[in-house]
Amino acid sequence: MTFLYHDTNWLVVNKPSGISTHRAHEGDLGLVEWLSLHHDLQVHTCSRLDKGTSGVLVFALNPEAVAEAQTIHEDENAKKSYFFIARKSSQTSWTCTRPLDGKPCKTHFSKVREGAVYNLYKAVIHRGRTHQIRRHAAASGIPLLGDEQYKGSPFVRLCLHCSAVNWPGIDQILQVDPPPWFELCLDGLTGELTSLALAGKRYPFLASISDCCRLIHRGEYSKEDIAVDKYGEWLCVTGFDESLPAKQLLHRLASVLNALSTLCRCRGGVVKTNLRDPHKRKLFADLATWGEKIPRSFLAYEHELHFSVRLNDRQHVGLFLDQRDCRSRIARIVKEKRVVNLFAFTCSFSIYALAAGAEVVFSVDLAAGCLKQGQKNVAINQLASAGNAKFIKEDVRKWLARQLRKKQKDPAGFTPFDVVICDPPVFASAGKGKGFHVEKEWSGLAHDVSKILAKNGIALFSNNHQAGPESFYYDTLKKIFSDVSRLNPPLDFPQVAGQPSHVRIYWCRK
Repeated sequence: MTFLYHDTNWLVVNKPSGISTHRAHEGDLGLVEWLSLHHDLQVHTCSRLDKGTSGVLVFALNPEAVAEAQTIHEDENAKKSYFFIARKSSQTSWTCTRPLDGKPCKTHFSKVREGAVYNLYKAVIHRGRTHQIRRHAAASGIPLLGDEQYKGSPFVRLCLHCSAVNWPGIDQILQVDPPPWFELCLDGLTGELTSLALAGKRYPFLASISDCCRLIHRGEYSKEDIAVDKYGEWLCVTGFDESLPAKQLLHRLASVLNALSTLCRCRGGVVKTNLRDPHKRKLFADLATWGEKIPRSFLAYEHELHFSVRLNDRQHVGLFLDQRDCRSRIARIVKEKRVVNLFAFTCSFSIYALAAGAEVVFSVDLAAGCLKQGQKNVAINQLASAGNAKFIKEDVRKWLARQLRKKQKDPAGFTPFDVVICDPPVFASAGKGKGFHVEKEWSGLAHDVSKILAKNGIALFSNNHQAGPESFYYDTLKKIFSDVSRLNPPLDFPQVAGQPSHVRIYWCRK
């Protein structure tokens, strides 16, 4: 449940852990920006929750409501109740009145349930200071689980949840229960609980826009080198240890996958072993399945658009989840524009552009099978009848060279593109022994794209070359485009400490 309440003055959401209330820097998405991008909701911050905290969060929808919220806070008329997990203590009910940052404040604490390892506590405040509950809990000798900043035990998320808010002007208690695994943690942490805590940072929050999301990102789960994605009613596990057969990994993850399937109401799934060697013809060495039989293909949705995906294939399933935010960004700027989608794969960017009213969309890719799937996706979304979807089977480098020759031959007659999407693979075979490596081709791609881009055009560049130097990709673009902004991937693809960025995304203006 993403939305808890909505009227002309207030929007109340169930905030997930892992996203800030407001963006920290350009290219990032806080919850405010996420609501604007994905739900076209313009909200004003009148209270905040820390990035790691989940639960009830109230937004104002107009300046008058912002002023009213300020008065509510100053008069301490909003009551907020939180649940959290922390080490065991003999205290049962107490109040901490320790000033924070030179300002008076108080937090009422009570023990809700005692476990073998941790306790479940409740905290009530009427006006919050920065990290108030976390700091007062630490001062009381019970730092929160997952709050290493205030000497809490390490965990995959901050175990703090805003469960209820009494807000003047809203005649109902705004309430959402803490994650079910909160109480299960009381007897100790297990792999199953860790996986549920990770998955719960995204699911079911993202269900308001899609039935697909990454539940566990690579590097987050310390016991195995894996990533776990949800596509509709099915899970897709990628194992990155080539020496570990898929069946053996499935056996190791049995209890974890059972817990995730229950949480997400999934019917089964597939485990795949990823191959790092780019010259092998298949991306995945072997597969193992569990649960019900997975359909050969099925439809997944994102913003009311549908995409055919295939989990049992040894190639990619057909929809890159790490470009979800960028697809929505593109949709907002392409109305009546000329668009070209380079390295189009199965054409998800193209479908967004067509649905958003682009004048024409060219999808260019050398893989006939991918373009065929793209045409199928266009038809599934009933976007083919206008005739403005163009599919071109050609090496992108040759296509760009051909456009440049046209422009050179007839500059006045050449019509530039308003929007260019360029998301090349890291490695690819181009036939006849000709290979493609994104680091070698990046400069040429950037130069050629700039030449076919309209004066006020936008180019979206992206790549997944995790072993390559990020500064090279950014600096190359900066030399060619007047403005280049780094964009973060969606919230289910976080930056994991000690790991390279999963994807590099750049928004470029000519």
